[in-house]
Amino acid sequence: MYNNHKYAKSLFDISVKANTVLAVKKELQLVAYLFKKTSTFRLIFITKKIDLNKKVDIIKNTLTMLSPLTLEFLTIIINNNQSNDLLNIISKFNHISDSHLGINKVDIITANKLGEEELNSLSQKIDGILKNSPSVNNIADPKIIGGIKLRVGNNIFDNSVSYQINQLKKTLHNM
Repeated sequence: MYNNHKYAKSLFDISVKANTVLAVKKELQLVAYLFKKTSTFRLIFITKKIDLNKKVDIIKNTLTMLSPLTLEFLTIIINNNQSNDLLNIISKFNHISDSHLGINKVDIITANKLGEEELNSLSQKIDGILKNSPSVNNIADPKIIGGIKLRVGNNIFDNSVSYQINQLKKTLHNM
């Protein structure tokens, strides 16, 4: 776990010095997508049947659109046998870079998808509170029955009907 942070922080520090944080972030999103969705891509990283140098050659010859920094990062991950932790390392990098770039991610969870006007109005109010434009994601979850849940970073603000019912149950149970 510590190694994941170490690799992510090292890549972040180098990308800050090279002024390529956003570009590296986008490239790592592509790598994460391929790792999750393409079994042959994932297999190249995690199999022990392919020699490490051969793995590096395959990655460098296949992902030619990536920057030298990202390719070198992937080479280090492969050579240090950290391929199984690649998604965790990318996740840590994204967290560090989002914090550096001032990007707030806000999940708005409601029983039904919000309309465009409602979403824009809520986004503007959140924007005013957070003092910057967050990346807003509307998630429909019928389990909350009604109301709204906001997830801002690691904080959850729950004003859903299901939460209020659970709180009422706890209160009645303690009587």
